[in-house]
Order: sequence, then structure tokens, then C-alpha cells
Amino acid sequence: MKTPAAHLAFAIAAALFSGALHAAEVTLANAWMRPAMARTASARVYVDIDSSVALELVGAATPVARSVQIVLVRNIDDPASEVVVKSLAIPVGTTTRLAYRGNHLRLTDINRDLGNGTPVPLTLTFKDAGGTAIRTTTHVVVRGLLPPRLMPDAAGDKARSPSALPAPSPAAPRM
Repeated sequence: MKTPAAHLAFAIAAALFSGALHAAEVTLANAWMRPAMARTASARVYVDIDSSVALELVGAATPVARSVQIVLVRNIDDPASEVVVKSLAIPVGTTTRLAYRGNHLRLTDINRDLGNGTPVPLTLTFKDAGGTAIRTTTHVVVRGLLPPRLMPDAAGDKARSPSALPAPSPAAPRM
């Protein structure tokens, strides 16, 4: 016959074991980037990451670039302080923000034009404390000023020659 203490120990062990089997919940939000043209050397992606357990961001991939680098920025507005790292800690209970002027993801060797509204899938790879890989995909929103080559043609927005402009109206007589 089992004692109440044995039942309690079994219940605690079962709760701990089931928690260990529970997969991490990772949320990616607010993913965005500026427009970029094909053959651009690099473009930055920004995203907010939340996780139910402590993780390491260990990689990323997208079909619109040859590779994706994890970039740590040590001093804001100092490009020389940017360092490509193999991983980035994602603590539990707080949002890790890869943001403009801060840590970010760098897409390298862009292979197609990325104008406003272009869908850009991005898969991030994380590892938990046990080394299990967790992959999460989001769609990056391309927004911002477009390079001239990506701007749509505006109908009727062509410069007119001075001879095509209407003559100014005569000034009202002065008194």
C-alpha cells in the first residue's frame, strides 16, 4: 500500500516530467524591414521575440537572401560596434527586441526586389537547454521609402515643359 507521501512524490515527479516534455511556445511579432533591391549586399530585419522558456536564437533563413546573420550592436549609431554572433540569448518572461538601431538580423545577398507589400517569409531556429531545435516562421512586412527603381509609375505625373503650362492670369490693376 502506498503512503500519502509516496503519492505526493509521484504527483510532483509527474508534474515536473510533463513540464519538461512541454514544448516551448515562441511568439514572433512586429517583423519588418525596409525595401531592398535585388543584388543588394544586405538588409536589416527587425522582430520582437517572446518565449515560454529560455532559449538561444541560433539561426535564421529566408528564400529572399543567401543567408541571415544574427547581429549584436554594442554601441548605438556605431557600425564598427556591430558583431555577427553565432547565437543570442532569449530569456523567458521578457520580450527580446531585434530593433532599428539595435540588435537585428542581417539578410545577405538579396536575390529579388523587396518593395512594400512583398511577402518575406523568415524562419528562426532556436535551441532549448536540452539542445532541441525549435523553428518558428513569420512573415516580415516590407515598409518604408522605396528606391526609385521600385517606385510605381504615377500616371500623369510627368514634368511639363514651360510652353505646355497655362499662361499666368493678368494681375489685377493697382489703385
